[in-house]
Amino acid sequence: MRHIGLLVFQECSIATAGAIGDAFRLANEFEKAGGDEPPYRLSVLSDEGGLVTSSSSISIWTQSLERYSLADFHAFFVACRDATETVESNDRFLSWISRQGSIASFGVQQGANLAVVCRNPLQSTVPIFLFDDGPDTTRTSSVTPTGLALARIERDLSSDTARKIARVLQTNYIEQNKPELDDASITTTTEKIRESARWIRENYSKPISVAQAAESAAMSKRNFQRRFKCEFDMTPLEYLLRTRFEVVCAMLRNTDLPVDKIARRCGMGDGNRLGRLFKERYGMAPTQFRVQQHVFESEERGTTPDEGWNTAREMLRETP
Repeated sequence: MRHIGLLVFQECSIATAGAIGDAFRLANEFEKAGGDEPPYRLSVLSDEGGLVTSSSSISIWTQSLERYSLADFHAFFVACRDATETVESNDRFLSWISRQGSIASFGVQQGANLAVVCRNPLQSTVPIFLFDDGPDTTRTSSVTPTGLALARIERDLSSDTARKIARVLQTNYIEQNKPELDDASITTTTEKIRESARWIRENYSKPISVAQAAESAAMSKRNFQRRFKCEFDMTPLEYLLRTRFEVVCAMLRNTDLPVDKIARRCGMGDGNRLGRLFKERYGMAPTQFRVQQHVFESEERGTTPDEGWNTAREMLRETP
């Protein structure tokens, strides 16, 4: 799978980050529908990792930038409120960039989207797409963040796939054909459902209901459930549960927070309820999953485990 990195900062635009994520998610869905393996894996990162608060006060869980090198990615997107300030003032980002090899054409044009190319002598060229995503950004070109993602998808897969994604996202990328009335109606409904899915992902930590999700799509509860099932092949409640479990797994891998606190932050009640649901879904307790992930990471990096990791290995062997 091609690994896509998306770096966000405090006060980033959730709409921009979500649109880029949706573009690559749709690429995976279209390729799977054609019988192929999903081509992309998306990781959302920040300079320190953990929770990042967007401009709309929505918290996003991120991985730490320092966990990766540029060579780990196929393409790297940087969504920030001010591109110039990010490049010139963010010491952590600049330090990370400086360790990646020689940089070509690294300059920022105020108010414009910019593709930066970073060359690592041990890897093929990895493009970095850095752009302003503030609500008041005045763009000096017709290229949008979503357009940059679609251009990457077109290059990797095909123009047809990029065009289909553009229709779903209702963007002007590639070509603008006037749709037939029926197609327009389908696209509008599809977009409503996808907006509701985005709303679910943004509010996963809250006690939300199907009725509230249907209201966010301006649809009746019954019609919403039916159309959501057709679009995602799962019910809205299963989608919510899957989203919560994705965050739970990320927090188990990347933090030392107690299971009870993770459960509360992810809208899963308390640690006992999370433990029961987690074991039903993954066949192991959350603490066992955490140990397993740490052992796997240690083995992948080729590091020598200390006594604690050896003990963890024994625990995993003894786990039924």
